[in-house]
This record gives sequence, C-alpha cells and structure tokens, in this order.
Amino acid sequence: MPDPILTLADRPVVVIFSGGDAPGMNACLRALTRLGINRHGVPMLVIRNGYKGLVDASREASTAEGLAALKRRIESTTGRYGLIDRNQQMILMDHGAVSAIVRIGGIITGSARCLDFHEPAVRAEAITLLKNLNARGLIVCGGNGSLAGAELIAKESGLRVVGIPATIDNDLNFTEMALGVDTALNTVANVVDNFKDTAKSHRRVMVLETMGRASGELARLAAVASGAEMVVTPKRPLTDADVRKLAETLATGMRQGRSHAIVLVAEGVNFEPEVSRNRAYVLADAFKAYFSETHDLADLEIRPSVLGHLQRGGDASPQDAILAARFADAAMRELLSDNGRSGVTALQHGRVTIVDYDAPDISDREALKADMDELHLILSSW
Repeated sequence: MPDPILTLADRPVVVIFSGGDAPGMNACLRALTRLGINRHGVPMLVIRNGYKGLVDASREASTAEGLAALKRRIESTTGRYGLIDRNQQMILMDHGAVSAIVRIGGIITGSARCLDFHEPAVRAEAITLLKNLNARGLIVCGGNGSLAGAELIAKESGLRVVGIPATIDNDLNFTEMALGVDTALNTVANVVDNFKDTAKSHRRVMVLETMGRASGELARLAAVASGAEMVVTPKRPLTDADVRKLAETLATGMRQGRSHAIVLVAEGVNFEPEVSRNRAYVLADAFKAYFSETHDLADLEIRPSVLGHLQRGGDASPQDAILAARFADAAMRELLSDNGRSGVTALQHGRVTIVDYDAPDISDREALKADMDELHLILSSW
C-alpha cells in the first residue's frame, strides 16, 4: 500500500538526533516514522545534523520568502530523495526512507554539536521556525547535552518536547539503560576476546581504555561480561599508592598461575597529580615501573590500547533495536496524548515510562554499581 499523503498542513512531529551517535538511533528513527504514519497518521519531519540543522534551517527561514521556499522544498523532496540531497536540512519521512535501517549503526540523518544553540536568541529563532511549521511537538534523541537542549526548548517555547536517551556512556541515571549501551557493551566484550588471544600467547598484561566519560558504566559492565581481570572506574583520583596496589594485585594473580591479564580502565578516571595522557598509557607505564622492580616479573610485557570510537559503531544489537522501538512508542504516545507532557523516556524496573527532565536518579542506582563492582572483584580474583 502506498504511503498516505501527509503534508506540513497535517502538522508534523519534528525529530532531532543530536550529539554523539549511538547504535539504535536508526532503529529509533524507523520506529518513530512508522508509528507516526501507521498509527497516528501524522507527518514526521526529521532534521539533518541535529540542532545545527535546526539552526541553519531557522536562519534560512528568517524571512517570509525564505520560509515559503523552505516549505516548498520540504514537500517537493521527501523521503529518500530528501536524504540524498545533503543540502536539505528538514526531510518529510516516508516508509521507504527508513526501510532496512533498523540494525544499521550511526544515524542516517547525521548528527552534529552546535555551540550556537547555547545562545537564547538562536534558540528563539529555532522555536519560531517550529511554530511557523505548525509542529505538534518535538522529539530529541541524544545524550545529556542534547536532552538539556530539549528541556530549554520545552521551557522557552510552550511546545511539547519529549527526549529519548541515547548514549553509550549510560551516564543518565534516571534510566537503567540508554540506547547504544548494549551494542557498545557487545563490541567491547568481543574486542577483549581478541586481546586475550595475544595476551595469553605472550604472557602480557593488556591495559584497554574504554569510553564512558565520568560514569565508568561501560567499563564496569564490560568487565563482568568479558571476564576481564581488572576494571578501574572513576571514583576519587588515583594516587601513586593506589596505582601501586593495582599493580600488586596483578602481580599476585600472575604469581598464582595467571597466563595473562586484561585491565579495563574508563576514560573518566582521574589521577593525582593530574595527567593529560590517555589513561591506558598512564597505567601501563606505572605497571611497567612496578614490575621492573621485581625479580620474577621484570620481563612481563605491558601493552596499552585506547579502544576509541570503534565502541560507537557497528550494527545495533537486538536489545538496542527493541529498546529503540519501546522508547519511540512511549515518546509518540506522550507527545500526541491529550494529557501528554514534556519529559524523557526512561527504562525503570524493566518498564518504559516518561519522567521529568529534572527527574532524580533511580534510587538504587549507586547500590547497583557497587554490587556490580563487588561481583566483578569476586569473579576475577585468584
């Protein structure tokens, strides 16, 4: 059956994907598009390149002539044709535009950070465009910075704005899981397996730095999932004495029969005194210095590696594709409900709900992290 003919006159829901990409964003775009067209009968207008695309479009439409030209282009170049035209910032979606993207990593509409959006006057121009397009509301999918922007639009515009958390860092503590975390976790676990092969062959200690910013969640979860021998997550800054204790723990394991060791360190770990180098290299150098002082482990090889942006890429896991659909469903229902409100989708105790932008952390979130740290310590000890 052909797509229903939906135009701007039918009042679109506007969608933005912002900030760092996360696996599951394309699944979310597909779900939002299909839900809008198939269930709700509303046009779905996606903005290319996040808030930057919204700002660029608002500047283009700052005059009556510019706004009219923008509307004509939106309605004349839709779906896949709109996606092909890299100069088109706002694309009216259809079924074909989101066909076969449910597992593809990244985001087909692109994403970009926009420092200009911090300026109230710039946001006012963007809000004016949304109102001139007669938008029903706005859905923003991204991390903490993107959701902070969504909250500002909601407060300053009176429009209904619903956020969808998407970040591999899993540092949004109002939700148990954000989009992209499960895929990134699978990626890190698979990479650790590859490092194990060479580590066991050469009796090496591999120090691997993960993403995750200040939360350390990705490293913590990956350590349990991959069987890593040690994980270092952000807490208080590590002193030389702290690092020496870590080295002593590794030495004990090697003396008791370990053939290798995998150490995961989160990028947000701090040291005292402060360092600017990658954390994996700082720890690796400290471990080398420690082992050089021993008689039996002086020849132990230490190899650092920064896993970097490979953690963000790759096909979305089934769990992320499912979570994307659930978040999209909740966001659309809230946005279009008669009694709906602005807020953010959240996974809490296995159920998807809508919480306020300033929602408190899940009450037992820190306790769960502590439990996971203890579990890993027990499982990895020799």
